Formats: sequence, C-alpha cells, structure tokens
Amino acid sequence: MDQPKEPHCVSLKVLRLSRPTLSQQFPLPLPPKSSASYINPGAALDLKPGENDDEFIFDPVLTLPPSFGSAYVGETFSCTLCANNELLADADRHISSVRIEAEMQAPSGTSPLQLMQADDGSPNPQVKPGESLQKIIQFDLREEGSHTLAVNLSYSETTMSNDQAASSGRVRTFRKLYQFVARPCLSVRTKVSSAPSADSEDRQKYIIEVQLENMADGTITMKTVTFNTKPTFKSTSLNWDMVQSDMQHTSSPVMAPRDVIQIAFLVDQRTDGPGKEVTKDGRTILGQLSIQWRTGMGDSGFLSTGWLTTKRR
Repeated sequence: MDQPKEPHCVSLKVLRLSRPTLSQQFPLPLPPKSSASYINPGAALDLKPGENDDEFIFDPVLTLPPSFGSAYVGETFSCTLCANNELLADADRHISSVRIEAEMQAPSGTSPLQLMQADDGSPNPQVKPGESLQKIIQFDLREEGSHTLAVNLSYSETTMSNDQAASSGRVRTFRKLYQFVARPCLSVRTKVSSAPSADSEDRQKYIIEVQLENMADGTITMKTVTFNTKPTFKSTSLNWDMVQSDMQHTSSPVMAPRDVIQIAFLVDQRTDGPGKEVTKDGRTILGQLSIQWRTGMGDSGFLSTGWLTTKRR
C-alpha cells in the first residue's frame, strides 16, 4: 500500500505584477432626509472626503487589480514567484538550498525564463521559518492563444536531532502550472496597392493602407506607427501627422475600446538602392509595420507585423 504523501515545507505563490488602476467609487443616491430609511451617501465611499489612510501605500484614487486581469499580445507579462518557508521556528526540520526555475509554454514552443537574483545574491539562499524567497520574471507576449507558466521548485530538507545535529536529509521538488490566454490588443489590417509613377526612370511606388482597431478593454495611446522598408525602398507617412492632430488635439492618438484609426504610407523605390527581394512566387518584399502604444496606466506595448509584400506578378 502506498504511503500518503507528506506535505511540503515550502509553498509557492505566483503573483502578477501590474500597475494600479483608477478607483471608481459610486456614492448612494440622496434620499429625502425626512425618509425613515435615510442613509448617508458617503457611506459607500472608501474614505471620507479629505481623509487619507497613512497605512495604505496608494492614494485613494488608485486601486490594485481585483484579479489576474487580461494579458495582451505586445505587452510584457511580469510576475513574482514567492517560495515561502511554512515551518515553525521550533520545528525539528531545516530548509536550505531553495531553488526556483521557470519556463513559458507558448503556442510556438517552450522558452526558459531568466529569474532575477535574490537580494543577497547567494546561490543557495537560506530561507528561515516564516520568510520567503522572491524572484521576478518577465516575458514578452508575441502570439495569441494559451500560455502556461511552469514553475519548478526544489529545496533540501534536513531533520535535526535533539542536540541540533543533522540526522537525515533529502531533496524535495514539485512543479506547478499556471495557465492564461493572451488576447490581441490591436487588430491590424493592411492592404498593399500599386501607385502610378510619373518618373521617367520608371521607379515603382506602392500605397500601404493600415487599419488599427483597439481590441482591449481599456483605453490605449498610440505612440508611433512606422513602416520599416527593405533597403530597396523608402517610406513616407501620408496622414500620421493628421491623425495625431485630429484625435482630441493631442500629440498622440487616444483610442477607446473598439476605436479605429486608418494610416497610409507611400513606399517609393530608391534610385541608388540594391536590387529588390522577391519571394518564390514572385512577390516583392516591401517591409514591416512597427507599432508602439501605452495603456491608460502607462504600460508599454509593441507589435511588429510580418513582411508585407506586393501582389503576385
């Protein structure tokens, strides 16, 4: 008969790191004071107007996310891994050599993750009873779909005798999986069409039409939208400056959920450039579209499309 598994002395917690959001408070409606069921409208507020909580690190206008939240393609997924020593101070066991390893399983494959070193920089940190070892990981989300964060934790457990001498020891390990789905933050649609050329040198020109739609749950601010061409070509934005000036008179367009903006680029062939790069089916490779944005609380995002080509000749 199999022996029941003994619980581990070290627990593992994974906490996602994210910026706080603006706190929304909804006061109660103001009933007539003569009503028997009169309730002070301020009872629904976290704090009274002008009152501060010195023990809370945030201002009352900010709040921590109530849950894991949404993960979007183009943003950086960050979290902290906490290995907690659950032993009591007078326990007859001792924990040492706590080690954490992590990897991200994305739709395209598995990537090992680099963890930040412990504060003391020790390769075999000693985690005393009631203390924890914390490390931070970051992973750039570059594709949609299901992602799994796999965390392996190992440690040495030593049993102490009455005279505080080591009587026995063993290495224990366990593995935990945390799954989440990366959703698209921006929907990018492109169209490539030929433009008439009046040059006597018969240089080829193309128009790149780009449509961006905010698929996230919150507002985002577009920072840059550029078209990086192959050395054969050069690109010029036809309306990016106009888009910047038309969106609420700000230097950067602000997009609410499901907002759409359209941008166009003129791609012109260089006279002194190298030869064109052509795919096997006769398509000319023009370049890539690069997009940068920030969320409402300042998190940055970056997205780069695949190579845009002309129509098959």
